[in-house]
Amino acid sequence: MDRWTNPVVVVWVDPKTQIERLMLRNGCSEEQAQNRISAQLALDWKKSEADIVINNSGSLEDTKEQFREVLEQVSAPLTWKERMRSRDGFLSIVMCTAAGVLLAQKNLL
Repeated sequence: MDRWTNPVVVVWVDPKTQIERLMLRNGCSEEQAQNRISAQLALDWKKSEADIVINNSGSLEDTKEQFREVLEQVSAPLTWKERMRSRDGFLSIVMCTAAGVLLAQKNLL
């Protein structure tokens, strides 16, 4: 889906913190936490594929600040190219093309 989603945002955390937080949150052992993490796509791979990375290794306030910055960035108005690539832009193109074809057929008859 990343080909049709722009931007791709990944919330990344360093492996040590990820294990610690998972153990604390779920009350599981380190081995259980590692098994759970290993069953998912690697965060480092996701990070390498992302357009925007939020580093969640620090404090909650640091993460919130990064989130606010990303929210501002992705809330900005779209450029005309981004708009045309969006779902709404694609539907507009299809509707205008269909209307043009219908009008052309009507004028030819």
